[in-house]
Amino acid sequence: MVHLIKKVIKGNTYLYLAASARIDGKPKRIWQKYLGPEDKFNELTELLMDLEPSIKTLDFGLPIALLQLVKELGLIEIIDECTSKRAQGLSVGQYVVLATINRCVKPTSKAKLRRWFEHTALFKEFPPIDTYLDSMAYTNHFKYLTAEVIELIETRINKKLIDVFNVSMNTLFYDPTNFFTYINPKKRVELPRHGHSKENRFTLNLVGLTLFCTKDGGLPVLHDIYPGNVQDAKVFKEQVPHLLERLKRVGIDPKEICLVFDKGNLSPEAFEQINDANIRFVCSIRPSTRKEFDDLTPADFSLEKLPNGKEIGVLEFDRQLYGPHDRLLVVYNPRMKAWQEKNLTLKLEKKIEAVHEWFKDRLNVKKWRKPGAVEKKIQGILKTKKHLELVDYSVSGTVANVRYKIKINEKALKNHLDTLGKSFFLSNHPSMDPLDVVWLYRQQYTVEKAFKYIKSPHLLSVRPMFHWTDDSIRGHLFTCVLGLLLLTLLTRKIQLEFKQMSIWNIVEYLSEIELAIIEYEGSKKTIKKIVEISPEAAELSKFLELEAFI
Repeated sequence: MVHLIKKVIKGNTYLYLAASARIDGKPKRIWQKYLGPEDKFNELTELLMDLEPSIKTLDFGLPIALLQLVKELGLIEIIDECTSKRAQGLSVGQYVVLATINRCVKPTSKAKLRRWFEHTALFKEFPPIDTYLDSMAYTNHFKYLTAEVIELIETRINKKLIDVFNVSMNTLFYDPTNFFTYINPKKRVELPRHGHSKENRFTLNLVGLTLFCTKDGGLPVLHDIYPGNVQDAKVFKEQVPHLLERLKRVGIDPKEICLVFDKGNLSPEAFEQINDANIRFVCSIRPSTRKEFDDLTPADFSLEKLPNGKEIGVLEFDRQLYGPHDRLLVVYNPRMKAWQEKNLTLKLEKKIEAVHEWFKDRLNVKKWRKPGAVEKKIQGILKTKKHLELVDYSVSGTVANVRYKIKINEKALKNHLDTLGKSFFLSNHPSMDPLDVVWLYRQQYTVEKAFKYIKSPHLLSVRPMFHWTDDSIRGHLFTCVLGLLLLTLLTRKIQLEFKQMSIWNIVEYLSEIELAIIEYEGSKKTIKKIVEISPEAAELSKFLELEAFI
């Protein structure tokens, strides 16, 4: 029979669990188990009766997956070694990495960053934050991130990408963009400026950003920030020496790379630098500068298939536009021609409809009683020279008895449609097949997608930009670019196993993975468990070995 025994020893009561049995007709204790002091046992009994646990969930999957990459890159150490802050509180590298991961996981203002941090599983990977973690902390630390320091940090990151991750930098895509801001700059603030907004927000100040992205994974390996009123071609010719210096620092021969950029960046000065460095390039050319090819029709092209199955025709010509080895490619795209044909026909029909609508109640009334005024108005509605050439119109009659006729000139339109669907590319690559040149340029969308990710409110969310000094603007954009680097590097890693998984899928599935921490009051034992997730998220968790971080 099992029963509870109390023993008083030196005034303290201790509890034992014991069992007795009758042996040879006599009662005898066969075993005894010590339970502890009576007062502690009473507390434990109360705990066992309290079945309401404390449950807290933390963001786990995405922040921990990104932190793995941070450790592989040695990102915190790189930033700390390149900056000069004394050892006090969190280091510059820790501040920047926290802000960077926040941009990837749940973009928030710097003032709310601490609250976000405390609801992630990152807290056990960082030292206790006894100091402040707010917007003022970042304002104070961004001053360490000068343009020279960022250049040094990026260079060391590039070496890690090559040495540790085997990233190829043989093909680089370049493009600039700008971001509208709500900044009203004060004196000595140079970056926010009025310029040509790529998002049509012309009344707001802009900040410019350039990116060089690798073909291998779309990783941003070089960026620069510039005032929003500087024209793209001027920026590009200043970026070429920057690129050459970076290639030298990471040990890449400029002759080994191919640089891809679009027609908005062309200038003789840039091409002079590119040719002097023997860099291979592929770029587009404005059709308006190649009028000698207007007479080429679809019949002049033989269609070939690109790797994506779409058909194009390519004709190659030798043209020394910017260098002695330039190859000019004229590309005919049937899909582009069909779109341009439909769009142009629709525009012409709308113009004619606009003429009819205008004169429906006005013809032969007031000033529209004169043939000359009616003809001038028709020309004004048609506006462009091309539209005037493709539309037949006539005005006849006398004052107060004016008549007009207007219709599409089918013959002129057909002749013009035969000239559509063409685009122009320039390259100095001596051996690349023309079809491969076109296909490589089409992958310029890699850097365009990078800007889309940075501007997306659901990913890196560069806006709103609540910063008022050049240092803070530069630091904020640096964290966004680092965030883009971590996300694209993570995507590159995952796509080796899951080829069809996009960056959006990866962020969505990893964001599902939360860590539940279950605690009972009065108990030191804590239960940690991954919440229920989808099969896709579970596969990613297993692939990235996230449970090792619980």
